[in-house]
Amino acid sequence: MNRVRLAVAIILSSVALSACAIHIGGQAIPGPMPSTAAADAPTLPKVGQCMNSSELKPVDCAASHDAEVMNVGEMTGLPSTYPDTQTLRKTALPPCYGAINDYLGSADAGATRLQVWAFWPNEASWKKGDRWRLCTVVELTPDGKALPRKGTLKAILKGSAFNTYQICLGGSPSKDPDVKPVACNGAHMAEAVPGGIVPLGKFSDPTPSKEQMSAIAKDKCTKAVQDYVGSDKRTDVFPAWRMPGSQGWSEGWTYAICYAEANRTFNGMLLGIRDNPLPN
Repeated sequence: MNRVRLAVAIILSSVALSACAIHIGGQAIPGPMPSTAAADAPTLPKVGQCMNSSELKPVDCAASHDAEVMNVGEMTGLPSTYPDTQTLRKTALPPCYGAINDYLGSADAGATRLQVWAFWPNEASWKKGDRWRLCTVVELTPDGKALPRKGTLKAILKGSAFNTYQICLGGSPSKDPDVKPVACNGAHMAEAVPGGIVPLGKFSDPTPSKEQMSAIAKDKCTKAVQDYVGSDKRTDVFPAWRMPGSQGWSEGWTYAICYAEANRTFNGMLLGIRDNPLPN
């Protein structure tokens, strides 16, 4: 049995980047640096297999696990010496972002707690010639940990499951550089909306400016939020969006995420609230 040591990149993309709204500017900030983990495995898991993030051993998806493999490949064009973390992220992550929508069955994946975790060899494995990358999808808890779960996530967003995994934020996506995801059935200030993922370009292109990204996101987010709320007349609920910084862009996050943001914290949901008062 080959013993494989791994590094894992935890991508909390939808809550780690910058914000902008129609009437409020924002700032672009890098995403979080990866944590590391180790595992032993005779072979890499295959697409569609489930596993635990602490080790690369396939488990039955009906059993408890916290990660599911959605893409496996090789990293090419890198030096024989072990690359720095930023180079590894830029090489490994774009294919993972490219795979998640197809695997989950919806372009709304970025607006949910179903997020990318990417694995690659550590230095010892690299010296042995390992160049694999492993893209998995995990369900994140509000504090950013992988949630143990049962059952497959394959095509889970094709149906009506968006609300089950929807991101809600305890702070303002249009004002706060850092925002904390919270449970949607508790107090919160903003809700990611279905149909609110706005493509902004290709990761291989130069990172657009905040102004360029906002010009693309503004109208699409406005419509997505109005459709979600069921009204275009509210002044206490407005469209907001969060955009990638240059680091996130180079790693494959090339879209804005639209949020329905209220002017105060509330309980309940904004979906279909129309012109009714905000829930207390």
